[in-house]
Amino acid sequence: MSSSAGRPSQILPLLACPRCLNPLGLSAGELSCRGCDARYAMVRDRPVLLEDASVEPRVMPENHLSNQPPPEFLDWVADLDGWALNLGAGGTARKIPNCIEMEYSIFRHTDIVGDAHRLPFANESFDAVITFNTFEHLIDPNTAAREIRRVLKPGGRLILHTAFLQPVHEPPYHFYNTTEYGLRNWFRDFEIDDVSVSANFQPGFVLSWLSAEIRRAVAAEQGEKAAERLGAMTLDDWADAWSDPSRRTGPVWDALGRLPQETQKRFSAGFQLQATRPKEGVWNGLRSDARENAKRLRSLAHRVGRKIGWR
Repeated sequence: MSSSAGRPSQILPLLACPRCLNPLGLSAGELSCRGCDARYAMVRDRPVLLEDASVEPRVMPENHLSNQPPPEFLDWVADLDGWALNLGAGGTARKIPNCIEMEYSIFRHTDIVGDAHRLPFANESFDAVITFNTFEHLIDPNTAAREIRRVLKPGGRLILHTAFLQPVHEPPYHFYNTTEYGLRNWFRDFEIDDVSVSANFQPGFVLSWLSAEIRRAVAAEQGEKAAERLGAMTLDDWADAWSDPSRRTGPVWDALGRLPQETQKRFSAGFQLQATRPKEGVWNGLRSDARENAKRLRSLAHRVGRKIGWR
C-alpha cells in the first residue's frame, strides 16, 4: 500500500468542497460537504475531489515514476514548518510527510485527486506550493494561478517550472509553451521575486530535445539515410539558413518541409489558423430572441419597481 493511503483524516482540516469551498466531513468511507451536501468518493483511500463526481480517476502502476523535482526543492519543502502542496506531482520517488501531492490520476504517493482550476482546499491552507512541468498542460493557467494564490497563506512561497521551447508532449493535453512575459502575466497578482532558467531548462536541452525528436521523425517517415543527412548538418549551417533565405533549400531543408503536418505540429515555429464563425440556426436565433426578451422584461420590472417603491 502507498504511504499516501490512510491520510484523509490527517489532512481533512485543509480540504474544502470544490463546488462551494465549504468544509468537508469524513464518514463511512466518503467525504460530504457541510455546505451544499455534495458527496465525494474515495478510491484506494484517496479522496476524489472533482466538481464532476462521476469522473473515475485512472490508477497508475505503483512503480510509475515521473520526472522528479530538483532535490534541493524537496529538501526545502521537507524543512518547512507547515504544509506544502505539490500540484501535478505525478509519480514521485520520495514522499515528504508535510507535502500533499495532488493529481488528476492516482499515482504511488497521490494524496488528493483534484483539478488545478478548482483546488479542493480551504483558503490560506499552505505555506508553499510547488508545481513542476504542469502549467503547460492546464487549459486555463490564469484560473489555476488565482487558485494557487487563494490557497497560499500570506507570505507563502510558490516555486514553478513550466515549458517554453519544448516539443509537444503528452498530447492532446499540451496547451501552452509560455515566454517569461506570459508567465509573469499568469502570476501578475503575486510578488514575483525572480524568473530564471533552471539547470534542467538551459539552452542545451532545447537543442538536444528538438534535435532528437526531429531526427527520429525524419528516420520514421523518410528512412535512416535522410536522418543521417540531417545529422550531418552543423549548427552553423542552420544559423546561415536563418540569416540568408537563399540557403533555405536543398535535400535536408526540403525533407523537413515534406514531413506530415501532424509530425510538423510537434516542433513547428508557429501555426496558421483559418476559421469561420458558425451560422446561427433557428434554435440559436430563438435563444438570442429569448435572451433579449428577458433583458427587456427585467428592465421593465426594475422601472416599475422603482415607481412603486421596491428599489
